[in-house]
Amino acid sequence: MKNKLQQSLEKIKDFWDRIKTFFVEVNAEVRKVTWPTFKEVRDTTVVVLIAIFIFGIFLYFVDMGLHRLIQHLFTVVT
Repeated sequence: MKNKLQQSLEKIKDFWDRIKTFFVEVNAEVRKVTWPTFKEVRDTTVVVLIAIFIFGIFLYFVDMGLHRLIQHLFTVVT
């Protein structure tokens, strides 16, 4: 009986030790990260917004072209 209790306590202690080790390692890895500056974040955000705008215009024209093509095909068929 005492042995089972001791084993259970060891499992619980091991569990908390692993959690503590995990967070210590996470903290160590986060300290190694090179965080971007505000200027880098702003510049990349602008690039992403411009790319979204350009792709949006491109997809709009592709959609219009496909719409006209399908509309033309339906008029030829009917």
